[in-house]
Amino acid sequence: MQPRRWRTSTAKPEVAVDLVAVGEVLLDVTAPGLAVGSVVHGPVRVRAGGVPVHAAVAAAEAGGRAAVVGRVGSDPAAAAIRDALGRAGVTAWLQEDPALPSGTFVEARDAIVADRGASAALAVTDIPSPLAAGAVLVSGHALLHDDTVAAARHALTSARAGFVAVVAASTRLIESLGPGTFHERAAGATVLVANADESHALTGLEPAAAAAELALRYRVACVTAGAGGAFASAGSEVVQVGVDRVAGTTTGAGDALAGVLLVSLVRGLGLRAAVESACAAASVALRSGHPAASGG
Repeated sequence: MQPRRWRTSTAKPEVAVDLVAVGEVLLDVTAPGLAVGSVVHGPVRVRAGGVPVHAAVAAAEAGGRAAVVGRVGSDPAAAAIRDALGRAGVTAWLQEDPALPSGTFVEARDAIVADRGASAALAVTDIPSPLAAGAVLVSGHALLHDDTVAAARHALTSARAGFVAVVAASTRLIESLGPGTFHERAAGATVLVANADESHALTGLEPAAAAAELALRYRVACVTAGAGGAFASAGSEVVQVGVDRVAGTTTGAGDALAGVLLVSLVRGLGLRAAVESACAAASVALRSGHPAASGG
């Protein structure tokens, strides 16, 4: 087996940042004009993706210092991902896998195909320890897949941060594992971000009630509800913040919200102000089709 290759941009893992986001790192390909059985000329967008990337890029766009921890292949896709993160001002702490390709996410209209690639081999030894930051975010995709749960759990337990967050990320995986196993795997997290479907799978409740219920387990719970905005609770009340109704793909919008929510909380904003900032970032993602206005 070839030796592991650890490559980072300019910073070392010991350097504290506002947000460290851990999990799948992918190359996103979006082809909205693609239709079955047809040959078309149209826009195809290629960008860095995955929950941690979307969150970190949005956090950097909001002025935060952000880093991504993950695993990629030793291939051109990895080079493109590193370049995109660098141009967005995000530090890349990425382990290169000598055998597996970088993960890829392809979205065409209502169809999605995802190849986890090297992200499925994310290991405990890929995670800097301790993870010192204002906030640490762990993707639910890493936490809920059996092959990467050990690495995700290590990120949660090695976090030295004021806020330790899990982005639920997958209704299908939550329903497969059940709420009890989800909460067991998320032990140590103080913030939970989930969309309406994910929070319903966890609680059986609608967004506002789900946020209140989840806040009994987590210091902060935030439930996104599409055009309905976001509901958040820190235990005493539920705040609702609306978002502008805009056309666009929702891919990455909730992740962007999570990244900016955490950076805002790190800065000391109150819950409502933090959620307002986060919803504004989600609206930017919806308008631009990217989690940040100028990210790679």
